[in-house]
Amino acid sequence: MNDGIILWEAHRGGGGGFEMPESCRLSFEYGWLLGGRPEADVNMTKDGVIVSLHDPTLDRVVRDLPEEFKGVPINELTYEQVRSCDVGWEEYPSQHIPKMSELLEVLRNDKSRNMIIDYKRVELELLAQMIREYGVGSQITFAFRDREVCRAMKRLVPEIRTKNWLGGSAQNIMDQFEVLKQEDFAGITEVQLHLNDVAEEDRKDGWRYALTPDFIRYALAVTKEKDVLLQTLPWQFEREDLVKILDLGVRSFAVDFPNKFTKICAEYFSAARYC
Repeated sequence: MNDGIILWEAHRGGGGGFEMPESCRLSFEYGWLLGGRPEADVNMTKDGVIVSLHDPTLDRVVRDLPEEFKGVPINELTYEQVRSCDVGWEEYPSQHIPKMSELLEVLRNDKSRNMIIDYKRVELELLAQMIREYGVGSQITFAFRDREVCRAMKRLVPEIRTKNWLGGSAQNIMDQFEVLKQEDFAGITEVQLHLNDVAEEDRKDGWRYALTPDFIRYALAVTKEKDVLLQTLPWQFEREDLVKILDLGVRSFAVDFPNKFTKICAEYFSAARYC
């Protein structure tokens, strides 16, 4: 077992929309400075600019959104219109949705930085072309729920890492994992399991998630044998929850609370090393 975190993802642009505003340069810097790999969800504007935004519209992330933009898909707005909107908070005002070209330029200028690209609403070939032009494929993990799309990106950018994320019900996640296993994880370098909460009355031995510890141990053993990285995404966690996942041997995470996560990990690994 590794004695520390292998890698972790700062979900939705670095701050998850909880510790920092999501989808802005501030949150990406936050994720990088904490040692994580910020995630960019990719969409395209009406005038063909690829941007980092999770949702198909601006409604959820923009404060004081103009009436004429409400409910309008991002692909019906120009980048100038998108850029005019503030996705910051009162504490962090004047934050704007970045172009993917801006984020890839950061990677090109600093080879120590990495990021996740979660595929949303962009032509795959255009995205691959941009990644190749910036020469940053080895610094990117391409993530999507459809493993065939991950494989297609791997063919377009062979040096890129690919992550098939598995969500939905626990049974669906287990079924999809078995399919990946049967396919020998072809074209997939990372697998992400979503850890969804169950109702409090359904929790056993304080375990809050629908996927059982036994299945996670099994998935770790299978992926280790195939040299595939297993990652978990616990949507919610407290100290005791994260400790239980770490105790299973999980060493890769995606989180919406990066500062909270790093502090718990610091306590966990320091106790193991210096006791």
